Amino acid sequence: MKLGEIMTASSLSLEELANKLKVEFSGNGDLQITHVCGLDSLQPGGLAYLTSPGNIKSVPTPAGMSRQVTTTVDEINSSQVALVVSPEVQHPEHNLLISTDPLATHVAATILLNPVELNIPGLTKKSAIHPSAVISKSAKLGRNVIVGPKVVIYDGVSIGENTILHAGVVIMGHVVIGVDCILYPNAVVQDKSEIGDRVILQSGAVIGADGHGYFQREGTNRKIPQVGNVRLEDDVEIGACTTIDRARFRTTIIKQGSKLDNQVQIAHNVSLGEHALISAQSAVGGSVKTGDHLIMGGQSGIRDNVNIGNNVTAVARAVITANTQDKEVIGGMPGRPVSQWRQLQSLINRLAELFDRVRKLESRRDVE
Repeated sequence: MKLGEIMTASSLSLEELANKLKVEFSGNGDLQITHVCGLDSLQPGGLAYLTSPGNIKSVPTPAGMSRQVTTTVDEINSSQVALVVSPEVQHPEHNLLISTDPLATHVAATILLNPVELNIPGLTKKSAIHPSAVISKSAKLGRNVIVGPKVVIYDGVSIGENTILHAGVVIMGHVVIGVDCILYPNAVVQDKSEIGDRVILQSGAVIGADGHGYFQREGTNRKIPQVGNVRLEDDVEIGACTTIDRARFRTTIIKQGSKLDNQVQIAHNVSLGEHALISAQSAVGGSVKTGDHLIMGGQSGIRDNVNIGNNVTAVARAVITANTQDKEVIGGMPGRPVSQWRQLQSLINRLAELFDRVRKLESRRDVE
């Protein structure tokens, strides 16, 4: 089902769910699965997944419960729930979906059982554009584009089919947005930005703000015009209140599949590689170029004009201040290989002990 279609909550039998997910099942195929959950929150109709085959013992079977001395009325047993398991897990008293990747199957089940619900006030079956929206006559909207209340779309904008613009979104001049995108309330896309397909902008995200470019003359800060743009490639997601600055001359690029958390800052001229994962309150300085599969822990950073290899990880609060090779794991400030950083942290934690030893040695010397 396409984005933009109004969908309602769903439940599926275990057999129906297995067929839709293209996996095998065992147990009661008629069991109605109403929701997904974790092992620690199982309720009747729930579907959980196992991170370890041994965890199946935490879900009692009816036979096992009957052998217990005491039971509670509301205790859950295996006849009421289902589990996503790997192929080596076999158990006749459990309802199972059998998958080579239980987590991925559980995520796919989550999507099936929690379809997109679109209920924007003021829209009707005849009109997908809210009457309070302001749309330039030169803007081009594809099929099934949904435009919510008080959206503003400037001149020369092009928006692909099935894209959803929630309330208060602003799309400035000559922006291009692909198909199947979702822009949540109050997201802003500034002039000349390019948004790929299936991109998600969470509330308050700003794409294409001016980069932090200034120079000083006679003690006064003077602004350097930022005349480039931003390009987000396909399947990128930008978190709430995250800002991606436009380039000074060319393009700030966030490559395919990268996912940025809330309150992240990407400075001007950055080229962020494919499938990056950047956690909240992190920052990437101007003109940084990274390889693919960068991981940044919370409150980490990269200094401007640094080149980062592929598969590099910055642990939480690390600051990368120099070029890296592939597969490096960086910790601390200034950043260094994480093994060195841990050794230094260990020494720092022993400083009080070391100072005490030094004082004792000094007092012994004074006595002598």
